[in-house]
Amino acid sequence: MSQPWALQIDAPSPGGDPAKRLGGLTLALRLALDAQAGGATAVVCSAEVPPLLVDARLRLPVVSEAPAGCRVVRVPASLLLHRGLLKALAEHDASASGERDLVREPFAFEAPYGFEPIDVVSRETARRAERLLFRSLRKPQDGWTSRWLNRYISLALSRWLVKTPLHPNQVSVGILAVGLAGAWMASRGDYWSMALGALLFQAQSVLDGCDGEMSRVSHRGSKTGEWLDTIGDDLTNYGFFAGLSLGLYRATAFTPYLVAGAVVVTCGVIVSTLEYRYLIRIGSGDLLKYPLSQGQGTGKFAAIQPLFKRDTFVFLTLVACVVGLGGPMLCIFAAGAVGILIGVLQTERRLWRERRTGQGATP
Repeated sequence: MSQPWALQIDAPSPGGDPAKRLGGLTLALRLALDAQAGGATAVVCSAEVPPLLVDARLRLPVVSEAPAGCRVVRVPASLLLHRGLLKALAEHDASASGERDLVREPFAFEAPYGFEPIDVVSRETARRAERLLFRSLRKPQDGWTSRWLNRYISLALSRWLVKTPLHPNQVSVGILAVGLAGAWMASRGDYWSMALGALLFQAQSVLDGCDGEMSRVSHRGSKTGEWLDTIGDDLTNYGFFAGLSLGLYRATAFTPYLVAGAVVVTCGVIVSTLEYRYLIRIGSGDLLKYPLSQGQGTGKFAAIQPLFKRDTFVFLTLVACVVGLGGPMLCIFAAGAVGILIGVLQTERRLWRERRTGQGATP
């Protein structure tokens, strides 16, 4: 923004407590971190608030007066905002000056799963605020299974996890361990082991939402976390289907199952290598930034696109293993892996042409 701005945290409203914790952070610290994410240059507050802002995540200076020439946005210390509101306000008022009181001059802010600012001054408002805070962690690009099943479970777990000393990256490692345990169980070859392995595969898919939810709600996002999430999902996918192929071969001595598993792993490694190369080039670990993964799709197949998202495919794998159809599902996944590889190769060809002609400069 052209006009620098600072967040001024005023005294809480009657009944409010800036030390009240929601989503693992005090209200005062959450306001300051939201301001930092929104591009503020400083946090202005009275003497009683700064002790609540002592945290390694906060890199903004905490001062008693706004720096000269700074636009000031004022909020009571008991207010809960959507994490994107201050950034949107800063962009909207990029050339404005003076002072804006968010209570007296509300800002119309629209975002997926957004909510109006809530002054947390009672138990009732605190419960409502926490519910809306975690609801805002949902993603509009979630597949069917995430939207109607996985998110309900992961959000409930995340509300508990943020109250523990665990960090998102530690949770990511634990989630990967669950996925690899599922792969090992599936490789054993008997019905119950493969069914339990598929259940652990589904559990990993559910838990996979927790580390991201914790990162967003506690302002602990990092490139390391992005890579842990991306690599963990890929290792779980390829590990499970490799284990399932071995388990099915042990149970049936049917060689095509081994071939299908080899196709999945080979295509997966090639795809991941190409995707990771692109992500390293743009300085990110978020797989959604790879061009093949962007957008919601258009055309006649858009309505069924969520069927091919990871959350739904993992759930269907669990159903298939429970009803004894793990073999056909493995073959379907092998065909899908070939299709994904073709799509990635086409994307790489397009990116190469864009770089060659100067039309698609790397971000």
